[in-house]
Amino acid sequence: MRLFRTLAAVSVLALAVPAPAQTPKDPKSPIAGLPDGRGPSGPVSLKIVAPKADEVVPIPPAAAGQPAATGAPLEVRVELSGYETFQDPATKAGQYVALMLDNIPTVFAYYDVTKPWVFKKIPKGTHTLRAFPMRPWGESIKDDAAFASVTFSIGEKDGKNTNEAGAPILTVVSPRGKVKGETGRVLLDFLVTGCPIAEKGGDPASCRVRYKVDTDKEVTLSKEESVWLENVTPGKHAYVVGITKDEKIVPGPFTLVQGSFDLESAANPAAPAAAPQGKATGQ
Repeated sequence: MRLFRTLAAVSVLALAVPAPAQTPKDPKSPIAGLPDGRGPSGPVSLKIVAPKADEVVPIPPAAAGQPAATGAPLEVRVELSGYETFQDPATKAGQYVALMLDNIPTVFAYYDVTKPWVFKKIPKGTHTLRAFPMRPWGESIKDDAAFASVTFSIGEKDGKNTNEAGAPILTVVSPRGKVKGETGRVLLDFLVTGCPIAEKGGDPASCRVRYKVDTDKEVTLSKEESVWLENVTPGKHAYVVGITKDEKIVPGPFTLVQGSFDLESAANPAAPAAAPQGKATGQ
């Protein structure tokens, strides 16, 4: 049985090759027009210090004559070491901490980690927040301590968006939205926690990552490495990425991701998708 259902496609990708297993220090940008990377200056560590695990954030009472509130603001604070965040004034791109709420496709760019990030409104219920450092071209830092997640609730717990302790989590970092790729190369980057990625037949606890882009053949990865998709044509593309074990998707709310991206063309250039900045509203 095929792992993924066929997706609507606008073209077929001819080739995908693994990206380097480790991001070097002060790397040059692989995409023209984006800033070069800085650092890391040492082991990268990221912690979410607010909200706390299992915290229930109260919903503020409604003003007189107004309907009851359906959500609440949320203040996020992190501690980051070994990695510099910055935003280039010319391109508005840079290095930041990416924030992902539940399975919402938007990635929020948190540049100034010395100040709290504020979601103006998070709906009532349980949510999981993920955070990880990013390069300007959409590649994540993969140090073991560079990924953080926390599950919390707004108003009350409802059991949604909750992962069992230690269960695998797949985070597809890129591509998302509008993507620059003048040479037809697009970065597919992901993070996996809770399950080592290795060849089948080795560690019985290991998993594989399988992905499919448009109508191209499914590809199985046995290493947690970024992949450069080659010969991508301009236009819209769809993908599916999943964590598998014994040829089946690992159960869980964060083990299968469906997404899309739009590759700019030279005739119709589009700026790279910039994650929202400053204060943001959860959805």
